[in-house]
Amino acid sequence: MDVFTDNLQRQLLMAKGLERLTRNDLANEIGVSLPTMTRLINNKTPFAIQNNVYKRLTNWLSEHRVVATQDK
Repeated sequence: MDVFTDNLQRQLLMAKGLERLTRNDLANEIGVSLPTMTRLINNKTPFAIQNNVYKRLTNWLSEHRVVATQDK
């Protein structure tokens, strides 16, 4: 099991928004089920996820790298 962090969730949501993907489209692109994608998007982080889901997610994020800057 791997840990799905707040940072990963933020990257996923930014990529989803920038590429204008629905949850279903995003789940299909990454290769996870729609319930899993809903959990990744909605649940409070951190939480444990399966290794294969973590690898698919991090591989997809590395191909769709989002660089965010925020002035505080």
